[in-house]
Amino acid sequence: MCQLFAVSAAQPVKIRRELKDFFRGSFVHKHGWGYADFGGRRVYVKRETTPAYVSETARKLTQEGGPFQNAFFHLRYATVGAVETGNTHPLTAMDVMGRTWTIIHNGTIFNGEKTDKYFYKQFGSTDTERLLLFLIDRINEKSLERRVPLTEKERFGVIEKAFHDVAPGNKLNVIVNDSEVFYIHGNSRTGSRVLGESAKNDFIYRFDNDGFALFCTVPLDPEGWEPVPLNTVIAYKDGALLFSGKPHEFEYIESDDDIKYLYLGASAL
Repeated sequence: MCQLFAVSAAQPVKIRRELKDFFRGSFVHKHGWGYADFGGRRVYVKRETTPAYVSETARKLTQEGGPFQNAFFHLRYATVGAVETGNTHPLTAMDVMGRTWTIIHNGTIFNGEKTDKYFYKQFGSTDTERLLLFLIDRINEKSLERRVPLTEKERFGVIEKAFHDVAPGNKLNVIVNDSEVFYIHGNSRTGSRVLGESAKNDFIYRFDNDGFALFCTVPLDPEGWEPVPLNTVIAYKDGALLFSGKPHEFEYIESDDDIKYLYLGASAL
């Protein structure tokens, strides 16, 4: 259970006010924060286990507001995995073609049929890292089959199918970046009851403007923001919609058993 924020733009933009509003969520999502700045195929990642509201780095980011062209920001509320740097988002890994993939996730993998096997391969202990490794394995399989780097359309097809396959029983409000393209997927329209009213509007919302797009767990303004399509993978590049996939049927609805799992996980941290 976390909050996420992303910007995709044709040219660098200032997001000072938006970052300030986003970082207010760190008073609840207090188990670490991080951001990733994508420059070409190079990715700069900064992560801390302290709350963003006490971080000097977060304060400077808010004061300066960028400019950012393509970037991720994440506030963590830990439920799976200890409060440590290796479990703080954004998380990154590299595919067989040398492409860096980065993920921020607001959700939980309750049904680990597809991802549990990565427990002994991951560096940290989060379900999000296992999800990332699962996605990269799918990309690697297709890349080795084709024997050449995948096109944008081919990468989108692989990621879309992978999300469809892992969605049943899991909360996948998630954004992934492959160093060029953003992949956005949301299948849960409300947050966990563990967080009460603070997670009431917990989905992924987008703000599309001429030349840039913003994505956030909650709308940062009363106007201009709309929810992304439910149960549907969409892709953005340089602030513009690139691809939109077909919806699946696996909307996540929190169960009483899931609540117990989250409480047990949080109590073990």
